[in-house]
Amino acid sequence: MSKLNKGQVKVTGAAQAPVKPYVYESTATFMVNDLLVPYETYFKSPIAKLGAIKQGLQAGALTDLLRVTGATQVDIAKWLDITEPTLRKHIQGSRGLNQGLSEHIIQLFELFDKGLDTFGSLDEFKSWLKHYNPGVDAVPFDLLDTITGISIVLTQLIRIDYGVLA
Repeated sequence: MSKLNKGQVKVTGAAQAPVKPYVYESTATFMVNDLLVPYETYFKSPIAKLGAIKQGLQAGALTDLLRVTGATQVDIAKWLDITEPTLRKHIQGSRGLNQGLSEHIIQLFELFDKGLDTFGSLDEFKSWLKHYNPGVDAVPFDLLDTITGISIVLTQLIRIDYGVLA
């Protein structure tokens, strides 16, 4: 059995990609990345984000949000300040969402994208969200019901990225 160094390719007749034994992404991560793809342009461009907010997201964004966050309908309804029956009506409907809901949903997608980037695993990020954090003096999960709260949690993730935890 031969050993390969990082980046080397083992040739066995057909061309293969470089061996990267240290890179592992679960199927769940791929699924989440696929769900976030349609929204990524909004994270990179404030103008694109504003356009999407003004136009209103499609109702399918709520289903994507449920899948990405792994949160319950109760949690999502609380975050969006709507009742559960209203949430279910939006999920089952075909009408676009209003500007307020659209903005909040885009912000949540951006937060979960950043959390995945910071922690490398959606499960680790979700675990972090549910524990008290002295940097925000709260449980981050409880702050997701306002745009300002989401911004505070995003700022904390950036601080974690740069190692500024005090």
